[in-house]
Amino acid sequence: TLDKNSMHSLKTWLLAREAEMLAEIEAGQKAIDVSASSDMREVNDLEDQASKRERTTVQDAEVQRDSNELADVRAAIARLTDGSYGTCIDCGQPIELQRLVAMPAAARCLACQTQFEARAIPASLTTRS
Repeated sequence: TLDKNSMHSLKTWLLAREAEMLAEIEAGQKAIDVSASSDMREVNDLEDQASKRERTTVQDAEVQRDSNELADVRAAIARLTDGSYGTCIDCGQPIELQRLVAMPAAARCLACQTQFEARAIPASLTTRS
């Protein structure tokens, strides 16, 4: 089980990470908006358009990644609030402190996370032909 000091440290980290993710998402959205508005004013050749599309795709992916992490962090904060933080959402066993220190938003113990990730990978990617 987690002691009071560990819980406090992890909560502090989660709250700081939440603020950081919100700032990164806002900055990413602004960059996408600026890029889109500048595209409307400029006449570009096909190469410029392709480059801008690629940049926008990368920016969109970064915002999505940050949004996903923000959701994980907020879920961890909710688990802290309801008292279930540090307990695996799949098997109900305690999550090792080392795992929580490395990844404070972890919702699963290492064994369950490994199984979860294995199920998420399509079989066609894990078999040789």
